[in-house]
Amino acid sequence: MGEHAMPATPQSRRRTERVLLRIPIEISGQDVKEKSFKEKTHTLVINRNGARVALHASVRAGTLVTVKNLQTALTARFRIVGPSTRSLGETPEWGVECLEHGLDFWGISFPDAGERSSHPEPVDALMQCSGCQSQELAQLTMVQYRAASQAAIRRPCAQCGKVTEWRFGPKEAGRGTAAPTTPSARETRSPNELGEERRGSKRLTVKVPVRIRRQDGSEEVTKSENLSKTGVCFTAGLDMKTSERIFVTVGYSPDGSGSEIEAEVMWRREVDEAGRALYGVHLQQP
Repeated sequence: MGEHAMPATPQSRRRTERVLLRIPIEISGQDVKEKSFKEKTHTLVINRNGARVALHASVRAGTLVTVKNLQTALTARFRIVGPSTRSLGETPEWGVECLEHGLDFWGISFPDAGERSSHPEPVDALMQCSGCQSQELAQLTMVQYRAASQAAIRRPCAQCGKVTEWRFGPKEAGRGTAAPTTPSARETRSPNELGEERRGSKRLTVKVPVRIRRQDGSEEVTKSENLSKTGVCFTAGLDMKTSERIFVTVGYSPDGSGSEIEAEVMWRREVDEAGRALYGVHLQQP
């Protein structure tokens, strides 16, 4: 499955798109000393077939464990893929793969790689049906994304069997404590603690094109991992420092659409050996 490291490989090489999503789970099995353990924890990254999870227990790659989704009480067998070489938080992190293929363990419908839109810049967004409450990582055009940002959009629902209204789904299932507010603490803020609790802004899982421009003129176009009215999280190769002032265009298009907003880098996490990092930035209000 390969989710034990934040991959920098093209999306086409993944079986399904991966998203940063915090879902409460319970993992049980045997550790490296063959002692039984049971630990309540959460996911950091998920796709249809597995996840990257925070786990204090010491385990070996290849070990079979039982994972319980604490939202749905659904239980399934998983295999430990391996440890993460780059950490998104303070807890050790491991990749896990679901052995029960075809099981909708996360309660989210993921499109296959071959089903991806031919549109040059599709927007991947976690959407929720207003009828049955089912969730889907939907592929939208930029026009659809902007429309969904203003109101519900109508699209087919496989569960309802008809066209229904869809809205953006939540960023995460269960929130932790509010992000710390001291200057030193904010530099080590985790990707799941962007401070929306403190600012009262709702985070959404939306992968939309984002252009980042530094004050020295260097720039990069990437995609967001999640965003809110006051912040955005993305992976980039630019070497930016905490507290650095940058300029961000959310919903960037080569035709020049989208407004550039000044932003401050709040935290960064190394994600691969190539030097790419996961950033959380605070958007300055106009």
